[in-house]
Amino acid sequence: MKSIKNSIYIAVCITITSLALPSLGSVYCNEQGVRLEVLGSGELSFGTTRAAGSYLVWHNDKARVLVNAGAGTYMRYKLSGADFNDLMAIVTTQTGIEQTADLPSMLMASLRSGRTEPLPIFGPSGNDTYPSTSQLFERLASEAGAYPELSSFLSYSSPAGFRVRVRDVHPPARKHWGGFANSELRLSAIVVQSGDIPSLAWRINIGETVIVFTGEFSNQRDIVADFAQGANALVVSHRLPAGARGLPLDFYVTPDEIGRIAAKAEVKNVLLGSRGWRTFGRENATQEMIAATFTGPQLYANEEECWGF
Repeated sequence: MKSIKNSIYIAVCITITSLALPSLGSVYCNEQGVRLEVLGSGELSFGTTRAAGSYLVWHNDKARVLVNAGAGTYMRYKLSGADFNDLMAIVTTQTGIEQTADLPSMLMASLRSGRTEPLPIFGPSGNDTYPSTSQLFERLASEAGAYPELSSFLSYSSPAGFRVRVRDVHPPARKHWGGFANSELRLSAIVVQSGDIPSLAWRINIGETVIVFTGEFSNQRDIVADFAQGANALVVSHRLPAGARGLPLDFYVTPDEIGRIAAKAEVKNVLLGSRGWRTFGRENATQEMIAATFTGPQLYANEEECWGF
């Protein structure tokens, strides 16, 4: 549970943000129901104090799903007040630095967390250039890997008290993967296009709430709108401004495409995260472009903000 100091900080941040943009749900982190907390809202750059894009999904004041764990996630997670024992899963949209760099730190910090339940980690499969999620862990945490002190997490005799279970997710064609569900949580995923980088979008059904995280994608296959249909929130990496041209379009969506997807999916809210150097200072143009097709609330993510549903 968050400290009073952190709660006040979050309330103030979101109140200031909502002066310029429509507010998404509550202006504070409610303890009951579902809430979405932004751990990181930026990209890797010396020109920003933001952590790489990362999110925490809470349910009834328990952190249940961590979405991406890029640089800066470890410290933001500690500040969130989340209990590592409450996590049901970690999911990643890609296996790159901005999505996974802090996973070793998170695991090392959990040695004395008291966790006993296995921790599932789901991410994309690989290709000839990029490792799959399981290959990434093998390179990082095997006895011959970069961090052999983490190798015990992959064994049944882990001194940490729990074992990490890593699984590659690669649903065929336009089909959905749905390999994780319990009485509280259901995870689904689809493959999305982002150049030649293996990428996933995630749909999290928790309680009565649905949150979809697209990560970085170009929507060349035009499948995200169907996947996000009726979601309470659509969380998109916002890397390109209106009017962008050239190679970046193979990796990221533009604001007009975000608006079109959100409108077609009939989502209730759009959250623009993983903000980069191309999009800072162009928020008004982005908002206008999205609003041309999507009339619902849209927000720009900032560190430690959260919204209740």
